[in-house]
Order: sequence, then structure tokens, then C-alpha cells
Amino acid sequence: MPRNRLTKYSSKNDTFLQQFSVRIPPQVVATFTDAQLTELQKVFRERVNKRHAVDIRLSIPFIKKRFYLVFLLGKEKRLKQNRKAPIFTPVNNIFLIGSCLVLITFLLGALYIIEMVLGINTFPKKEIQEFVKYLMDSFSI
Repeated sequence: MPRNRLTKYSSKNDTFLQQFSVRIPPQVVATFTDAQLTELQKVFRERVNKRHAVDIRLSIPFIKKRFYLVFLLGKEKRLKQNRKAPIFTPVNNIFLIGSCLVLITFLLGALYIIEMVLGINTFPKKEIQEFVKYLMDSFSI
């Protein structure tokens, strides 16, 4: 177990402060006041205890690396000046549009395969089938 660098708080046995102090050089930890440590503890506890209505976290293997995808949805609690951060940059927009197109194509393809396997005819009218065939023929190379 790492030694406790917070001599002021060793009697309290606060695990957060002990873990926090291990990551900071001892000479810096010695300069913290009781009030500063209490406020740091409040801030980190609020961050950890935040709950979102939707919290989806995925780890995606890709070749030899892993990427993560996080989707959070909840009530907006940020300050007004933080809301104005430029999150929709051109690169983000292109990535978002591309991802949506891939997802829609995948879903439509999966639905079509399911239809074929189950023998379901979604468009029973002859005119719609002919129109779809016409579109398919006109876009083929």
C-alpha cells in the first residue's frame, strides 16, 4: 500500500484523499490547506456522482488497437460560457454524417436480409416494386 502523503488527514483515513495524494509530489501536497483539500474532495465527488439519463460506453477493437465510444444524454448543467464551445467543427460534422450514413445503410441492409429470410414482402403493390427496380437499374453502372 502506498504511504500516505497527507499527514494532516492520516487520522481521518479518507481513501479519496489518500489516493489523491499519491498522484501528487509530496512537496506540493504539503502546501494544501484543509479548506483546499475539502473543496477538491467536493468537486471530485460531484463529478463521480453525476448520473445521466443515457450512459452508453463501448470499447471497439479495430485491427491492433481499441477505440472507445461514449454516448451520454442528460440535463444540461454547464455554465453558459461553456455551452458556446465549438463542438461542431467541420471534421466532427463529416464524421457524424459519415457515421450516420454507414449506420443507416447497415440497418436497411439488415432489415432487407431479415425480410428475405422470413419471406416477407414489404411492398406488395406491383407499381412500387417496378419503381424500385427502375431505380436500381438506373443507378447501376
